[in-house]
Amino acid sequence: MENKLLITNIQRMCFHDGPGIRTTVFLKGCSLHCPWCSNPENLRFEQDEYEKDGKKGIYGTFYDPQELTDILMKDRKFWRIGGGVTFSGGEPLMQAEALLPVLELLKKRHVHTAVETALFVSEKRVSEVLPYIDYFIVDAKLMDKDKCREILGGDISAYIKNVKLIDQKGKLKLFRIPCCSEFTFTEENRELLTDFLSGYRQTPVQVFSVHNLGEKKYQSLGKEMWRSNGVEQRQLDDFCNVLRKSGIDAEVNMI
Repeated sequence: MENKLLITNIQRMCFHDGPGIRTTVFLKGCSLHCPWCSNPENLRFEQDEYEKDGKKGIYGTFYDPQELTDILMKDRKFWRIGGGVTFSGGEPLMQAEALLPVLELLKKRHVHTAVETALFVSEKRVSEVLPYIDYFIVDAKLMDKDKCREILGGDISAYIKNVKLIDQKGKLKLFRIPCCSEFTFTEENRELLTDFLSGYRQTPVQVFSVHNLGEKKYQSLGKEMWRSNGVEQRQLDDFCNVLRKSGIDAEVNMI
């Protein structure tokens, strides 16, 4: 629907999606197809029928900008000082046009806004929302051009340009690396990540192992979930030490 946002969940009292206490909005649709994705309900840009525990339902509800803003503002008393609203997904910036009026309304009310993004979107979409977003949490995944396109369906050159853009505006606040032994945690990719992140030493990095907690969501959609071997805590700690030796502020995040 034109000028409406397609949303799967509005999650309250979040503590890991930006500073302070957050309300996180999950937008439907993604520009990538990461094998380890734990939110399959947010991959498609259309509503999805599901069946869970014998009950049928729909993933995805349409909201107009004012309606969503009014709902979010009801949470203001919980944000206290330093909290606010985070937009996640899927890839929230794929709905940048519909998201922009919400961001404008929130800015008028002096609400802190954050976005969790893989940044595999057009520069135009990033530029549209950039003035209204305070805090960018950016994924760092596969840095090899060919593997990024083949495995994720992403253009790494577009990603790199977008990272530079938000960094120049002083809004690049955090990198997150989803680690799986099969793809992102190979020796080659760890070296590429270290080289890339060394160009943004002022930005903290969180690393975490991918997980299989999305299995029931896949089952509800009648899909089979790809299973990763994950990465052990010790290996994550070792990688953080390598990053720190390159002057990068890195820590393990048990998301």
